[in-house]
Amino acid sequence: MAAHTETRVTKVSRKGNTLRVEDGFRPTPIQSEFFQACDDPDVEEILFDGSIRGGKTQAACKKLLAWAWTHGGRYLIARKTYRELRDSTQAVFLRGEGDLPPTCPPELVKMYRASDETIYLRNGAEILFRSLENRDDAKAKLRNLSLNAAFIDQVEELDEEADAQLYEELLGRLSDPRGPGKMLLAANPGPEDHWVHRRFVNEETKKPWCRRISVTLWDNQKNLDPKYFSSRIRTEKSNPDYYKRFILGQWGAFGGKRFKAFDQDIHVTEPFPIPSWWEIMEGIDYGYQNPFCCLWIAIGPEGHWFVVAEHYESEHGVGWHSRKIKEIRELHNLAPSVSWLDPSCWAHHGTYESVAMELSDRGIFCAKAQNERLGGWARLDDMLITMIDGKPQLRIFNTCRNLIRELPSAKLKDDTDDIIKRNDHALDALRYAVMSRPPTPHEPEDPGPDDLREVYAERLIERARGRAAQALYMGG
Repeated sequence: MAAHTETRVTKVSRKGNTLRVEDGFRPTPIQSEFFQACDDPDVEEILFDGSIRGGKTQAACKKLLAWAWTHGGRYLIARKTYRELRDSTQAVFLRGEGDLPPTCPPELVKMYRASDETIYLRNGAEILFRSLENRDDAKAKLRNLSLNAAFIDQVEELDEEADAQLYEELLGRLSDPRGPGKMLLAANPGPEDHWVHRRFVNEETKKPWCRRISVTLWDNQKNLDPKYFSSRIRTEKSNPDYYKRFILGQWGAFGGKRFKAFDQDIHVTEPFPIPSWWEIMEGIDYGYQNPFCCLWIAIGPEGHWFVVAEHYESEHGVGWHSRKIKEIRELHNLAPSVSWLDPSCWAHHGTYESVAMELSDRGIFCAKAQNERLGGWARLDDMLITMIDGKPQLRIFNTCRNLIRELPSAKLKDDTDDIIKRNDHALDALRYAVMSRPPTPHEPEDPGPDDLREVYAERLIERARGRAAQALYMGG
């Protein structure tokens, strides 16, 4: 079988022990681009993401089959839940989808054993189907396996940070030297804080051995029913979030966003020196396995709030975080008047009375933050919308990357005004600060001699301008 032309079987013939399968499938240009990425020796992981009905699963299944038929060995096809794996991905591979035949021609199959969800091809290759819903069970299913390649369908469904570790363990199973040793992924785009987005899409964090191929519905238009295609294009006006995510294939476009007003173009700004007399405060969300986050907020005299710095790290003790907080304070010349800490940190913790006490012992003195979630999100939303002198009340320095990542990805829980508690550590730290109602600082009222001379000169200039304008008016 040719590597890039396998889907529709047009001719099957036998000569002795030789089985010949000719295939009339011709990939779309975007599927050909995906196949080229798969064949690139410098690429180890390939993500095919984008719109629904873009031919992603078909292409990935065909490539995996081509490798299995060429190299032999053992291969994995996985999805989060067994039900979706059986009803969708496995159906595409074994039974076909719509008017398309199965991506694996039946003539290549020696046996399918449903009891262990394994296909045995006539050349001796094995293709295993496994669900990844329970991470511990998934690890047990894959323990001691040596794979030639693997394909995870709808990988955006694996949306927990712990799933990123499971993915790394799967990569560690691609150890059979007979095959390509590559990982294929298919996805509909999700929130921008997803680990897949960081690994494949984000220009600052993506891995050099990873390749992303993105598809829109237009890329597969010739293979779609015209009526279906037109109905999906109409969603541009009727359901813009759906259209951006499932038709254009954009990450970060999804329904149920909590902070729809957030716009990087207006809410993210370049850093600038903070005047020493501005109000500075800290918001701290404690975590060990989850990230520990400290944000520094500067408040200007007109009521603008600027998130000017962040510390965001996991798997470190309180002493380490305390040192980092002091380093950032010194580096940016930030002297907070108050540090608002997650109120749960006053509970008994290990050998110390509490995390709050441990921070205090290390010179980080904190006040117990207000922990009202719905009110905090509402106030944060209001600060994103409120304009002061033509600028949003809340702005964020572009160096605070984790907060910028979390804000647009916060999603509402079903039937609530709260957000799903996932990747929200910087958001919680900001919420503690927002709910504190600190005073707005005022510019010093007693200027020194140099300031007095400056003020006097400015007043003389303004008076001269006023007299000139009056004379011009009288002369007219």
